[in-house]
Amino acid sequence: MILDLWNRFLRPIFTRITMKIAEKKEDKCSLCNGSMEIIQSYLCLIPVYLDDEHEESADYYLKNAKRIDDMEKIPNGNRSCYMHIMQCKNCGHKEVGIIDFLKVREDILLKGAEIYPYEKFQHFFEEM
Repeated sequence: MILDLWNRFLRPIFTRITMKIAEKKEDKCSLCNGSMEIIQSYLCLIPVYLDDEHEESADYYLKNAKRIDDMEKIPNGNRSCYMHIMQCKNCGHKEVGIIDFLKVREDILLKGAEIYPYEKFQHFFEEM
């Protein structure tokens, strides 16, 4: 009974709250330690399923990420990611934050988060 309550109601709520916190977490600028803000976001599919591992590198995302329009287009069991372009409020420096997650039915499971230099992704975003 308690396990069923957890799986059906509490875990999805907990997962969504965790995703929102990860998305809104204020990162610090690597140059001046100022506050970063998200100025643009993209939702992308990556060719990883369930709990399979993948290389955590900018090159992996640049070669494999395919932009999609909304969460409803993510196939069950397929890993996806948000790519957030973040800009420092003080000095204007940009970085890319990537939140890797797995959608299983209505649940969203956070799998990882990385930060990369914007310059590495600039051409990728210009082509979108």
